[in-house]
Amino acid sequence: MGRSTEPRVAGVLLAAGAARRFGCPKQLAVVDGVTLVRRSAQAVLDAGLPLLVVTGAHAEAVLEALQGLPFEHCHNGDWAQGMGRSIGAAFEKLLPRTHVEAALIALCDQPRIGADTLRRLLAAHQRMPGGITASSFDGVTGPPCIFARRDFASLARLDGSVGARALIEAQADRLQRMDLPEAALDIDTPEQYRTLVGG
Repeated sequence: MGRSTEPRVAGVLLAAGAARRFGCPKQLAVVDGVTLVRRSAQAVLDAGLPLLVVTGAHAEAVLEALQGLPFEHCHNGDWAQGMGRSIGAAFEKLLPRTHVEAALIALCDQPRIGADTLRRLLAAHQRMPGGITASSFDGVTGPPCIFARRDFASLARLDGSVGARALIEAQADRLQRMDLPEAALDIDTPEQYRTLVGG
């Protein structure tokens, strides 16, 4: 009985980048009165997942923006190496937790990804729980995405600027793509942000 009540899917929110193209911490950019990082964190929590937030650059400000939310913090001191190291840091934490059967990776710069979208992704993953379920948009396969436990060791070894895309491409026989046009919008530049908020 003991472990039957423990969460089987973990949520990982990557919020470690310096956002050089954006010019300031984009995690803290505000959309509809809420910072991007808090919107994304709330979406993961509202989808029913325990949340692990990976910080790096601007860690103190990001943690302040998340104040009051229930989450576990993972600081990536090597954040400058790129997204791969942030993913690796998260899965180094998750790997020993044998009750966790899968993990969802979310980004903090996809403001149209809400809890409903993540629930649909989770439902799709349940149809192929041993595989990889990834968003598909504009011919791109990417986050948010869900990995089965068998991928955790490979994810924990990631380093540098390459994220999980190489692993996804190498596991085509286990890949389930879900059409999520809302994942196409990610905020990388001030121009994209101004377009989004109507500024």
